[in-house]
Amino acid sequence: MSESSRGVIYILANSLIPGVLKIGRTAREPTERAREVSRGTGVPAEYEVIYDQVVSDAKAAERELHSLLHPNRVNPQREFFRVSIREAIRHVQDVCARYPVNEAREAVEIDALPGLEDRMRRWLRRDLVAVKFVQYSDLCLIKWVTQPDFRKLAAYENIFDLAVFGDVRERCTQDRERHHDEPECEAGEFCPIHYSPRENFELFLGLDQYSMIMTGLDILTNEAADYVAHLWEERRTHPPKRLGWSIVGANYSMMGPEEEWREALAKHGISSRPTSDDIEIISG
Repeated sequence: MSESSRGVIYILANSLIPGVLKIGRTAREPTERAREVSRGTGVPAEYEVIYDQVVSDAKAAERELHSLLHPNRVNPQREFFRVSIREAIRHVQDVCARYPVNEAREAVEIDALPGLEDRMRRWLRRDLVAVKFVQYSDLCLIKWVTQPDFRKLAAYENIFDLAVFGDVRERCTQDRERHHDEPECEAGEFCPIHYSPRENFELFLGLDQYSMIMTGLDILTNEAADYVAHLWEERRTHPPKRLGWSIVGANYSMMGPEEEWREALAKHGISSRPTSDDIEIISG
């Protein structure tokens, strides 16, 4: 099911228009739709959301509901129905049950291991076999799998809620109810409401290593974790975002006399590199 077809079926009521309900669909929060309807000049009082339900296909569910409630429709061109609240809720629940939202199927999953290996392969746990970023409508998770003994098939999955870096879900929802415009999330916060899966994934790849070890995102080796903690806690220095290296020597395993293979390698731009002692080492 595409993200665009997903939506919310809502029931709105107005205290000054008893017995008449507005039943429709929206891709936003129902409270936003209620405010929008209430801004009309002919509306005597604000509309209130009395029921809403997320469905996998909002257009189809709305079409089916409107067909079912057609005899109760006040105006063929409007979404207002003369029906009791209890009956309206029952019809909405019955129809929406045919359009359930399958969060597991609709989740966006991105393989994070290649990006992590490109950034800091030598610092990753040696028993790490998979790392995936998963975003649901209300959650951003990291799932990593470890296989302690490669001679055995037994592996273990770990699930980590990225909200530990700043849980903005409830705050964003409350802000959207208070304001018509969508608020900006703070830097470093994973938000499934305002950020796309790709944006949240890139934010994850840019996490600093100290934050990882301090929050329990256990994907670094013990040696790397100790080194990162030492740099920050003792020297107030962040480790590099991306690990680098400097080649100070080379080993050759070639066929034939040394003079011949060195000459052959030199033709392809491969030459021996002199060992250098001028290498910076930060003690841990």
